Amino acid sequence: MNNNPQFPDMREMLQLLVRKFGLLQKDGAQCCGISVIQSHIIYELMKHPKIALNDLAQILFTDTSTISRQIQQLVELKMVLRTPDPKDRRYVVLSLTPNGEEQHQAISKTMEDYVQGILQLIPEDKRDQVIESLGYLSQAMNQRENCCSSS
Repeated sequence: MNNNPQFPDMREMLQLLVRKFGLLQKDGAQCCGISVIQSHIIYELMKHPKIALNDLAQILFTDTSTISRQIQQLVELKMVLRTPDPKDRRYVVLSLTPNGEEQHQAISKTMEDYVQGILQLIPEDKRDQVIESLGYLSQAMNQRENCCSSS
């Protein structure tokens, strides 16, 4: 057991943040008629146009078969386009269609409104500190392989 008295509080806060943000993403995505994973795919395709399926799976920390199934649904919804990679025709690259870009904008607006509402509830002189701290937390989590790896 961890003897650090901050451990239970931080774990509780992280679990609450994950749950609340997950529910927000679910609500934000569902209002637009897609799943949370599809929302993540659309977000990443906006950031990384013409990305390969394997690279997208790595970014989203999931396997290619899961991403492939989700991509197929988004192709059927006319939100994602698969095109042969000009460098290697054995591979395809993924990009958003105009419909997918519209979906990205709708989800982004929902998320932005929510985050702005949260920031308004934080004292103005502490907002930069909160954002900076979240940046540090994110960097530390990126440096850590996964929750179950040894120290």
